[in-house]
Amino acid sequence: MEHFDIVLTLARIAMEVDGQRAIQQIERLRDNLKASDRDQSAKLSRLLSRAGRRHAMAPLAIEEMRSTVEAARRQLQGETLSPSTPLPTDRETGTPLVRIIFPSGDSTDAPVLSPPLTSAINDLLAEWKHVEELARLGARPHTRCLIYGPPGVGKTKLARYLARQLGLPCLEVRLDGLMSSFLGTTARNIGALFDFANRYRCVLFLDEFDAVAKARDDIQEIGEIKRVVNTLLQSLDQRNGIGVTLAATNHEHLLDPAVWRRFDSRIELQKPDSTAREAMLKNFLAPMTVNPAQLRLLIWATTDMSGADIEMLVDATKRFLVLHRPQGQRRGSEPEKESTSSILQGLRRQAGLNARMFNPDCARVLTGPVDLLNHALEKAGLNQAERGNVLGLSQSSVSRRRRRESAQGADTSG
Repeated sequence: MEHFDIVLTLARIAMEVDGQRAIQQIERLRDNLKASDRDQSAKLSRLLSRAGRRHAMAPLAIEEMRSTVEAARRQLQGETLSPSTPLPTDRETGTPLVRIIFPSGDSTDAPVLSPPLTSAINDLLAEWKHVEELARLGARPHTRCLIYGPPGVGKTKLARYLARQLGLPCLEVRLDGLMSSFLGTTARNIGALFDFANRYRCVLFLDEFDAVAKARDDIQEIGEIKRVVNTLLQSLDQRNGIGVTLAATNHEHLLDPAVWRRFDSRIELQKPDSTAREAMLKNFLAPMTVNPAQLRLLIWATTDMSGADIEMLVDATKRFLVLHRPQGQRRGSEPEKESTSSILQGLRRQAGLNARMFNPDCARVLTGPVDLLNHALEKAGLNQAERGNVLGLSQSSVSRRRRRESAQGADTSG
């Protein structure tokens, strides 16, 4: 097809404006092109595949979100929080027990999750659109959710996103901050916190939940902690049906079994897979532009990293690229495409400074000889030309190094 690049651009724009109807027509065009031009048909397939991934990770549509917000406001009773509302404080120190985050106009900052989990989160939020239908069946939307997983996977971000999608202020509290050395003060702080949350229409987010909700049969804990856990359980029961409660922990194995039963949903967040890492990298790298070889290098280098680790690595790489900008490139200019070798040098630098951030195999390869890196990148899916681009070598040099490495391996095994 003549001028296919223009057609491809128009297809991409059409999917952004009217996604579903545009996808149907693009699929028809792709199928018609299969017989006459397989290359153009394959490009349309890749475009449709990328659009499918974006749709799977997208937040609720604007109109759907608005109706969800209205339903949440009708269902939840209580006063309206404002920036001037006095906060509850610790009686001994005068320190505020909560931090209030008010919903902003930006509803697009959705956490990057796997497509199945994103779909489940959207269904959870959509329940608030159908409050009346659920009530007729004797059911209600989820109001208590426990989020658990390793550090840096986005538990706090997900909690803030849920509050923002419901259009409610988020009362953030680190439960370890409620602990006091004074007998009875911790239980009193928990009571004051829940009294405040139950008075206002809000989402209560209990971070570092394991700091208080520990198993009561832990022989290391004293009786005071067990009384605190009892107070927390009673407070959760009293809040049931009043407001939305979220809790997050890195150590779900420490939680008292009775705590688990207090939550309608228990969401496990895991470290991002390669698809999620790709989406995170594109987001964190902006406004930098990277080519496919650079992106695949970074996807491989971030194996087993959390979202927070990936963001930290990208920031460190940007700093490296600015400090080691090639001579003659004007400072303060618009972001330009960085050479793949420069990004590799930045990764090597970080692997030397902070090896524990990386998967052990990736750290060993990044700090090791070129032949080892060549083999690792081949296993990561980079073709010979891409590996040559990354390593700053010609394709023939890459091939020779790979053959030499294979021969050395054969000698060792013999």
